[in-house]
Amino acid sequence: MQVRGSVIKSIDSFVSDVHSAKYEEWKNNLSSASSLLLSSVSTSSWYPVEPGVIAPTQVLCDMFYTDKKKGAWESGRYSAKVGLTGIYKVFVLISSPTFLLKRATRVIATFYDPTDLTVADTTDNSMVIQFTELPIKNELIEYRIAGWMEMALEICGCKNLKVDITKSMAQGSSIFETTINWD
Repeated sequence: MQVRGSVIKSIDSFVSDVHSAKYEEWKNNLSSASSLLLSSVSTSSWYPVEPGVIAPTQVLCDMFYTDKKKGAWESGRYSAKVGLTGIYKVFVLISSPTFLLKRATRVIATFYDPTDLTVADTTDNSMVIQFTELPIKNELIEYRIAGWMEMALEICGCKNLKVDITKSMAQGSSIFETTINWD
């Protein structure tokens, strides 16, 4: 159950950029394991998901959001916004939403391990993505991923976008499923 260092860095950057007035307080509220990991993280290396993503996201949600799901979602959106820059932004801008989401299996696997997902249904304006494996069954991870997908599709040019989590492994389902619609 591991996560790429770039995901951990994006959480740190999110708090530093979006909640800068309380950034130091956030860092001080992290567990010693999360603090140690954050101080030495390499974006290309793999780290345990609990101290790397779940615990820091939980602290940011507790400090800045009355709805932890919203905090995790916003953190995921930020990660996509920052991560899909440079050459990646060009790729996203010239991709159709369907093309981008069909490659989600490769993209997600570069950030979370183990991960297994499939595109269960697709039309010109919708898609259902089902994760049958995630590194851990956790609601914050699911909301981060859904938020990331939403921002990636916004960058791709989707209008009237709606991303819904329709099944949750964290809530006992055998899969994590997102249903995505756009104009």
